[in-house]
Amino acid sequence: MSVTSQKLDGVLERRQAQLPLVDGEIARWNRVGEVLGLLQAPGLGGDLLARAGLLDTDLVELAGLALDSAAALGRVRARVRRRTINIGVSGQARNGKSTLLRSLSGLGDEQVPTGKGRPVTAVRSRIFHSTDHEGARVTTHTEQSFLDEVLYPYYAEFGVVTVPTDLAEFTRGSDVLADSTLAAQLAADPHNGPLLARLREIRDSAHTWRRHLTGAVLDVPLDELRQWVAYPAEESADPDRRYLAVREAVVHCAFPRTDTTDVGLIDLPGLGELTPRAEERHIVGLHNDVDLVLMVKWPTSTNALWTTSDAAAMDLANKARGAAAMRDFAMILVNTGQCDQENVAALRADLTERVNNRTDDAYFRVLEADVADPDAVRVEVLDTVLDHLADALPRMDAAVIGDALAQCARNQQAIAARVGEALDALRKVVTPTSSEALHALAQSVLAELAQSLQAWIGDLERQLTREDVGDGFHDRAAEVRADIRAWIDTGFGEGAEHWQEMALQDFRRKKASRPFAAAALNSVRVELARRLAAVDDVLLARRAEFWSGLVEALGRLGVLCGAERDPQAALNRLVGALREIPEPCPAMVDAFEFVLDVRMDFRTLVLPDVRDALQLLYPEPPGEEGVQMASLLGVSHDAQGAELLYKRVTQLAKQGVHDTGRVMATIPERAANVLLAFAEQFEDGLIRGKAAEKEMVRVVDAFREQMWPADGNADLAVGIGLQRLRGLLAELRAVLAEEQGVAA
Repeated sequence: MSVTSQKLDGVLERRQAQLPLVDGEIARWNRVGEVLGLLQAPGLGGDLLARAGLLDTDLVELAGLALDSAAALGRVRARVRRRTINIGVSGQARNGKSTLLRSLSGLGDEQVPTGKGRPVTAVRSRIFHSTDHEGARVTTHTEQSFLDEVLYPYYAEFGVVTVPTDLAEFTRGSDVLADSTLAAQLAADPHNGPLLARLREIRDSAHTWRRHLTGAVLDVPLDELRQWVAYPAEESADPDRRYLAVREAVVHCAFPRTDTTDVGLIDLPGLGELTPRAEERHIVGLHNDVDLVLMVKWPTSTNALWTTSDAAAMDLANKARGAAAMRDFAMILVNTGQCDQENVAALRADLTERVNNRTDDAYFRVLEADVADPDAVRVEVLDTVLDHLADALPRMDAAVIGDALAQCARNQQAIAARVGEALDALRKVVTPTSSEALHALAQSVLAELAQSLQAWIGDLERQLTREDVGDGFHDRAAEVRADIRAWIDTGFGEGAEHWQEMALQDFRRKKASRPFAAAALNSVRVELARRLAAVDDVLLARRAEFWSGLVEALGRLGVLCGAERDPQAALNRLVGALREIPEPCPAMVDAFEFVLDVRMDFRTLVLPDVRDALQLLYPEPPGEEGVQMASLLGVSHDAQGAELLYKRVTQLAKQGVHDTGRVMATIPERAANVLLAFAEQFEDGLIRGKAAEKEMVRVVDAFREQMWPADGNADLAVGIGLQRLRGLLAELRAVLAEEQGVAA
């Protein structure tokens, strides 16, 4: 491997090492944008923002700064994630770009088409050196991207407001193409006339490209690539314009020179083509996707001097280079093939005089080669470019990364300044209460809370001895068991006759009765347990009643529940408010999350006992019961045996329903005990936990305006909003203060 290749490989390795750091920075700025978006949420109205001094602050503008930072880092990411050294080939059409690409890549006319007269290359292509893979991958438009990227630019050029909303409308010609007056005006315009003719070409050839608008990625053999990326031949009676459906083509092949690092060639459609916004797409193609641009110029007898069009093409490269030095980023390649030496000399002198300020290679290094000669191109162009990049890429990478970091630093400073001002303003919103007063208020809340919670617990204790506490549940359980019996009486959902027919068929097929009997018992047992769980609706209602009693018992602390009607939602809102306090209250949060996690359902309360009660429905229970069950399941293999088995399974199922009734009857008492235990544990942890008083001080400090409003009509949401605002600003400041890991 050459010294140049080693240097370039080192550049790629250093780039890859930066990728995790860049990703981390992008995530940080995305979070900054998210928090700035939350500051614009409806709950943080003008009054709260005014208190923080943010009412006149353009939060959208600040969010835009975060977005700009993430975008700048995104461009850096696009650069450092690449595993290839990419050389872009640009310039005016008909100067030998495609011929140069063929010489560099070893591809032929079917992959990189060339021609005389009109432009040939219609699609932006990327060509990569690969020794283990050969082929092309074509990415097609969707119908929407075709409208947005191919069609709508024409209408924008025409200044037409009304555009086709779908392809059907476009192909019908129910737009500018059908307006004879407007079309005549456009046709007479030297700029718009050719564009109008091109738009008609697109419409008239829709049958060749429309079916390809699938958004698919297609693997195309190299010998079939031309029809996907090139303009059709002029003499074609029905030109195939499927290239219109292609967004990009990626080609892999073995380049003639293999002793170098991975190289990519970016084939950009020629400038000056009759395609709206071609220059914009040119910029997109250059930006962060190439390491160096070769601007090809062919000094024919009519093209021997540097023109304003050439200058415009170079200006596009200048816009795309970012912070990299122009001399590092772009070179001019003079295509000497089939040219008079006088024209080559004239162009060379013109470049020295007018482009490089009378000094050879002062601003742009000028190369010369016959682009149709692969050997000359490899030596005079590729070797020169790679040697240059081996030294220039570290400079360019450092400049691009440094520029992005500088932009991020400016944006960070601007946002942090406003955040600091807002936090300073919020500190003055409420006159701080003395530490002694805060503790006294916290103790009074704990005392009031203990009294109300103990009264709530007393009600739960009395429910253990109330005779009517389980009436609602017993009624529901009776309904469920009646439904189960009806299911049994109707042949287990199959009908008695059909059930027996299935049994008889199984007897005859297997010459045994026990397999069917065992399967039937297992099915009945599982179904009984499933159907008994229908009592959950009553149990869940009991849990909701439990939470409702808790909310009522919270006293002043209950203001953090807001106006939620659902008790579970109210408690969750309280937990959310506690989480947003700048000083954390983990023990209090844990207590409320514990009581919110109370399980009140059939499976948790009695499923193990129900399973025990259904033991008689097991085909082979242990001991003597197993022997007895085996004798019950062994019946004759005829219709009488099937009928007898049906009766025995029915009897066992009804016995199972009866036996589970005793278990179900215990559920109200069990539920009451579970709720009481949860309530006592919750009250104990909230009132007597080690951190109870310390955390209640934090809650009182954060929400004292709500817990003790100045007047009865005070907006209880204001304090919560202020705390949310403080929390968001504190998080924003913390995220902004995180140390950057990316180095220029």
